Amino acid sequence: MRLKAVLRIAVVLALAGLLTVNVSTFAATASGTVTVWVGSWWEPQIPIAMGMWTKDNPDITLKIEPLPINGYLDKFTASALGGTPPDVIDLDTTWVSTAAAKGLLQPLDDVAKTLDVKDYSPSVWASSQFNGHQYAIPNRASANVFYYNKTVFDKAGVPYPTDNWTYTDMLRVAQKLTIPGQYGVGVAADLSDPSNAMDLLSATIWAFGGDFLTKDETKAAINSPKAVAGLTYWAELYTKYHVAPDGTPNFTTTRDLIPLFEANKVGLITGSSNDFDEFAQHKDLKWGVVLSPSKVNRSGGWTMGVPVGAQNAAGARVFLTWFAKPDNLAKIMNRTPARISAYKIAPWNNPEWAIFGQALRDAKSLPTVGDWAGIQTVIITNAQKILVGQSTPQAAADAMAQQIDAILAKK
Repeated sequence: MRLKAVLRIAVVLALAGLLTVNVSTFAATASGTVTVWVGSWWEPQIPIAMGMWTKDNPDITLKIEPLPINGYLDKFTASALGGTPPDVIDLDTTWVSTAAAKGLLQPLDDVAKTLDVKDYSPSVWASSQFNGHQYAIPNRASANVFYYNKTVFDKAGVPYPTDNWTYTDMLRVAQKLTIPGQYGVGVAADLSDPSNAMDLLSATIWAFGGDFLTKDETKAAINSPKAVAGLTYWAELYTKYHVAPDGTPNFTTTRDLIPLFEANKVGLITGSSNDFDEFAQHKDLKWGVVLSPSKVNRSGGWTMGVPVGAQNAAGARVFLTWFAKPDNLAKIMNRTPARISAYKIAPWNNPEWAIFGQALRDAKSLPTVGDWAGIQTVIITNAQKILVGQSTPQAAADAMAQQIDAILAKK
């Protein structure tokens, strides 16, 4: 209990500006071992990162531990509350505000001041903040695009989509694609993978001019007429137009939609650069990629923070500033990097990756309020009720708003 009390005091002092840290001082005094927790997809990149780090920082030992995504956030939370966190934690951007609100992350305004903010994807940089402070430094930025299955399109005799299409166009295309044996579009809606579920849902709400919260993020806006119009469009892909497959309410992109796409059963799905890598492995799969309708898409990414209670906070800051260099990001990342200038460096300067840089310019991020995880659960749970016929879009949106306002009131 004494340790937790000290940690809470440290957070309060840091937020008040009473704990000031000079990054150059860290670089001059850091030593020992820096432990970094990352997702399992990092595994093939670890030897690359270790070799580059050892060359540049021989006096500091780097230990990168890849962890499975299942239970990843819970393991970090337990370690932070127990006083045994890593020195650096890689987080999905949608987790940052919740972790910061719980006092699990140290502010990194000192590190942020050393970086060229304009060189980062704006939406991913903003998602790494909470209450006006920087709590993490982005390393990966992903924007959603649409993948189309050429076999499904050719079978239905439908022209491939182009970058200037709209959501009206998408519905029309999905209807034409939906013939016996195949469906027009995949819709993820299962709560087991909330990030998947929010991809298309958020994009349609934004495309219709709506949003989840008011601009000051103090009240729900999900039940406004424009937001409900977007929610209705999303739901009716399944409930009215039947262009999404049976089972949609329980589908995730990774578990369900990608296999259906690869089996030539679904013509369109939205996703990030992860899916590009997946589809490229299937030599018999004929597919293409296009900007999202109306160019409206949800950005995502991963971003690294320093937990409260980190044993080597000085070394952690040295690692973050080192890793943030565009050349290092470009060479180490096996997912689209967060810095725009990294796209000028191999392998990201390959033309096939250019569309993701284009998509980032129009990408929007989800809100960064304290309990976004709880709000997201409310949204997806009520959206599912529309799909299974238990609620209308307006009633579901009103229920969302009521529950969201209750969560925001607690803040």
